Amino acid sequence: MTILNDFLASNPNLAIISNNGRPTAIPPEWRPVLKDCDMLIAIPDTHIYVHRSNLDNFKYGAKSLLDFLKPLKKLKSKFAQKGKRLRVYQLGDLYELRFPGQGNPGPTTTPPEIMMSHRMYTEVINTMNSLRTHLIYGNHDFENRHYAGFRFGALEGKVYLEHGFAADTWEDFANPHAPLWYPGQLALLELRKVEDFFAKLLVKAQLIRRDEHFAIGVPSGEKPRGNMTTTAAYFLRYKKQWDYYTTRLRQQTNGKDTRISIIGHTHLPYLDANVDGGNYIFIDAGCWTEGRSDFAVVTNEELAICRYKR
Repeated sequence: MTILNDFLASNPNLAIISNNGRPTAIPPEWRPVLKDCDMLIAIPDTHIYVHRSNLDNFKYGAKSLLDFLKPLKKLKSKFAQKGKRLRVYQLGDLYELRFPGQGNPGPTTTPPEIMMSHRMYTEVINTMNSLRTHLIYGNHDFENRHYAGFRFGALEGKVYLEHGFAADTWEDFANPHAPLWYPGQLALLELRKVEDFFAKLLVKAQLIRRDEHFAIGVPSGEKPRGNMTTTAAYFLRYKKQWDYYTTRLRQQTNGKDTRISIIGHTHLPYLDANVDGGNYIFIDAGCWTEGRSDFAVVTNEELAICRYKR
């Protein structure tokens, strides 16, 4: 199957952003790389939060994600008629559970509260469910590890998928297994509460518009961004992710036949098809928040990082 004819042709708003807009060929000796499907779609971080909150920036990409998911249902049915299988993964941080709840009595928000905060959010989750999306949990929705259907990682033939926080070292706050993660998240939650309180006062005083305020340290998603990350820019911030997952590939940690690793977590799309001189491929699928709408596509012949053009 080809990405251009069998996938991009199904939706005029889809575009490849990796490899100068061209699919990256999978070496013939690796094929087939997929085991139980013919095409794999990996959707990275969305950080869906309560729509009415001024801390939510997923609102800017909600319609785009829904407009992306709905044609996938038709494409999946079309594939099935031809005896082909489309499989969808969500790479974690589906929800933003590190912000305060808006109505529930608990200290943080919950997936049902988020999903029901807007009709479109409910529809996004319902469409993902109808696609039988395979769910991986991330550090911002770490609580989902308790629920059936969520898992830490997945192996799809020779393709390994994970959120990406495992690459963060033990002293980092981004890894839920780090000793200081819970105290760090508690401090972040209290910061969000203070931030939310004062933002509401400013909105009420008409000093700012509701959508002018977003979370400290989280870029606004109002303006679409679709550029691919350069190697220099990616390595400057996230070389540890590349080091960690390419080392696991070399050490055959996820199986001796694994050739491709796909992660999210960093919010920066990046593809390295020349790991160890072309023996392995590393993909960071980017994100679907902060103005981005990235995802990865893999077939048995080729792969790419794409975006949905908002």
